[in-house]
Amino acid sequence: MSHQIDVEKVLLQELMEDSPDYVFIKDRQSRFVITNQAHAQILLGLENPEDASDKTDFDLFPGKREDAQRFFDEEQSIMETGQPVIRREWMVPSTATREVVWLSESKLPIRDESGEIIGLFGLGRDITVRKKAQLLTEKLSHQLETSVQVAHIASGILEPRELTQQIVNLVHDRFDFYYVGLFLVDHEQRLDSNPGEYAVLRAATGEVGKKLLSQKYRLKVKGDSLVGQCILTGTPRILQNIESGSSRFADPLFPDTHAEMVLPLISRQETIGALNIQSTVESAFTERDLSIFEVLASLLATSLQNAFLFQKLDEELKITKRDLQNYVKTSWDRYLGKK
Repeated sequence: MSHQIDVEKVLLQELMEDSPDYVFIKDRQSRFVITNQAHAQILLGLENPEDASDKTDFDLFPGKREDAQRFFDEEQSIMETGQPVIRREWMVPSTATREVVWLSESKLPIRDESGEIIGLFGLGRDITVRKKAQLLTEKLSHQLETSVQVAHIASGILEPRELTQQIVNLVHDRFDFYYVGLFLVDHEQRLDSNPGEYAVLRAATGEVGKKLLSQKYRLKVKGDSLVGQCILTGTPRILQNIESGSSRFADPLFPDTHAEMVLPLISRQETIGALNIQSTVESAFTERDLSIFEVLASLLATSLQNAFLFQKLDEELKITKRDLQNYVKTSWDRYLGKK
């Protein structure tokens, strides 16, 4: 006894009920004719796929008119020109999860027996996990490449004041941060403090940075600030999702800061200061980011220490040269006096 298998019926059932991919058909006016279970539930937020029938993306995404217009314009172009879109990657909203997902999507025109385009067939696959991994790899690669460039430029500057300002400018500009400040531990005895008690702001970006520098802004190393704790412990500090209305902004110098990272500047096992980085993006600093910036901070700390050592050596050479000149002059004068 032979068994006849309705291949078309099996394939259609697989696509419409069991496939994890998103399948849909639209008419010439971009109204849904049919959509499968996965597409209806995950992207459209509908329990019953039939509820999408005769509706457009404008109906199903009322709060996402810009996205709906994007879908409509592309579909109308495909049906007008007959040119399909094959495996195009883009971001689309999910009504069910209220998140944006990455899709690899193909859209092909449907023709009737006379060859006239009467609709459109769509097939999409969620590639969010792969795309996020790809974007993360690209981001880390860019950060690492930029870090190497910044460290290379910094290593060629041997004047400490110029170097500190160049460091904050480079980190600010190359990584597009909101604010960058560089603190160094004050090793001099002051009237109101002991050596190493304060971290003094030595370089900063923006108008607020200039204002703080003119005020000789400083923070206690053993205080409650992120900078102080970072220097005291020699470990990075990260503050995420900062709200501009919080008590931290009683004096709102940085009203647009939503994430802050402070990195210790460690050279030859000594914490000589800290790099304060602020971003307007919430949760801007991940653990992966931290590993890159810790390496950068270490390289910059070495450059700073070398610059200070070079300055000290240069000053000692100048003193030695001056003393030698005085000695030669005095000896020559004495010799001439004997004559």
